[in-house]
Amino acid sequence: MIRRFIYFMAVTTVLFTSCKKYLETDSPSTFSNDYVFSHEYDIYNALKGVYALLTLDEGYSTRLSFYYTVNTDVEMITGGSDGGRRDIAEFTCNTSNSEVLKPWNNCYQAINRANECIKGIKNSSLYATNANVRQMYGEAIALRAQMYYELVRNWGDVPFKLTPTVAGDNFYLPRTDRDTILTHIINDLIEVEPDMYYADQMSEGIERMNRGFVQGLIARIALARGGYSLHSDASGTLTMKRNETDYLKYYQIANKYCKLLVASNKHALTPSFKTVFLNECQFITPKNGDVLYEIAFPATYSSDLGYYNGIKMTAGTQPYGSASGSICYPPSYFYSFDTTDTRLPVTCALYSLDGTLKQVIANPAGGITTGKWCKAFMSTPQGAASTKYTGINWPIMRYSDVLLMLAETENEINGGPTDVAKNALIQVRQRAFPSTVWDTKVTQYVNAVSVDKATFFNAIVNERAWEFGGECLRKFDLIRWNLYGKTIAATRLKLIQMGLDTRLGTGQGTYATFPDKVYWKYKADNVTLDIAGLYKKLSVAPTGYTTANWLMNLANADGSAPSFITDMFSGYTDNTGAAPVRYILPIHQSVIAASLGNLQNYYNY
Repeated sequence: MIRRFIYFMAVTTVLFTSCKKYLETDSPSTFSNDYVFSHEYDIYNALKGVYALLTLDEGYSTRLSFYYTVNTDVEMITGGSDGGRRDIAEFTCNTSNSEVLKPWNNCYQAINRANECIKGIKNSSLYATNANVRQMYGEAIALRAQMYYELVRNWGDVPFKLTPTVAGDNFYLPRTDRDTILTHIINDLIEVEPDMYYADQMSEGIERMNRGFVQGLIARIALARGGYSLHSDASGTLTMKRNETDYLKYYQIANKYCKLLVASNKHALTPSFKTVFLNECQFITPKNGDVLYEIAFPATYSSDLGYYNGIKMTAGTQPYGSASGSICYPPSYFYSFDTTDTRLPVTCALYSLDGTLKQVIANPAGGITTGKWCKAFMSTPQGAASTKYTGINWPIMRYSDVLLMLAETENEINGGPTDVAKNALIQVRQRAFPSTVWDTKVTQYVNAVSVDKATFFNAIVNERAWEFGGECLRKFDLIRWNLYGKTIAATRLKLIQMGLDTRLGTGQGTYATFPDKVYWKYKADNVTLDIAGLYKKLSVAPTGYTTANWLMNLANADGSAPSFITDMFSGYTDNTGAAPVRYILPIHQSVIAASLGNLQNYYNY
């Protein structure tokens, strides 16, 4: 197993400390920058100081990974207004929300640390002669790009600074247009990409930003730059728009760098979809497989993967502890899968685990959780009393993402799918389906969706949902496609109709044959559930099975929608899907107050 790259933030006190304001820092270092950046080992430690901030709760342990990436037609959290994470998910956030300040500050702190590294390495005598140092320069550029990408996709136009903050600097910068920021960081990444190592050229592999990941990151950010985002005019009118004059240029950039990674033959789809995620739960990090880069967490120190995002678990006599399973899927997502798709049972857990690790049937109104990660999959149990902080790495990008971006860009650039696009989609679906059904589920399917540009695009929209469930990519995919409002409205109406047709229906309606109830018993191991009637309503319970309410839980007895449905998108009320979704977060009121008038909130905050 590869040694974990990040340990504790304490290892990085050589150079950095926390921000007092989002652009103001102090450095208590006992070593000069000239000294630090003249030694490869010290440069490496300084760089770890940037990575360390990614592992905090306000980084990718919880907030940037989970709180900011729901609700969609795939991942969601529910529970009603709480002044924090649920308000963000439900589009009812305000400027005093407790969850918008620390991630903002953390992003800027990481950017400042990256700026220190970028300046120090570029001015170092080692830069011209040491390939390892140039790799670390590329990592610093990529880390800064990732943090600015987070700021832009969550807050829109934001302050933009490319030099380390020192005494006498202007700490009160105004917003910079998001297109300017994204264009700059894309160009930065393009410049450093040739000098970086692929994952298999470094001992830490995919736990460090590497050339393959940077190629994928260029594509991801380029598609954001070429896609739609929310804008607010002086009157407060919200619109979704993209730069129509140059958007195709960024699809071409994305296409180029997807092709570079594919041509490198440095990565391939892991043959088993399930193995990708078991590897993460067991701290196995293959260098040439599906994952291009994942946040490296110190074991038991941080990461809520497997706890907040994973199968729900109840504490008891079992040695793995509890897990909240807070991220869930709507049943409409579960029923969107082909029943022969091997990704379905891996992605959607229709059960929780009790205190003895026995499976317990889920409530589809909030209880279908992410099956890709689970504390019970870990090689070493954390203990019966354990809760948060599994140490499981969070995947930022996988090779299948690059294949589907390649397919999408080929389709957009050429006005329809090319052989390259079709082959990329074929690769993803071949891994997803047993070889016995490739003729119908892969060959015939891809041919059928390749009749024109629009049909193939819709196939990519669906495939990304099935491939990346629980990985929290969906929200920003829908945004850049300008499909967020339409998808939210359709999901809400579909869930309401499912409830009405199964609880109150008279045999009519779109979902009349869907199961109002399901039936379960334990298999021979007395642990694993055998569920009957999952895909079609049964008139009588099978012998030996226990009855559980199923899709009827999506409607109350009086026909009204339960809180599971009414809460999840409560801040978005347009059932036509035509209105823009106010997904952009407010800048926290304390940051606004401290900005000396240089920052204001828009988007009707």
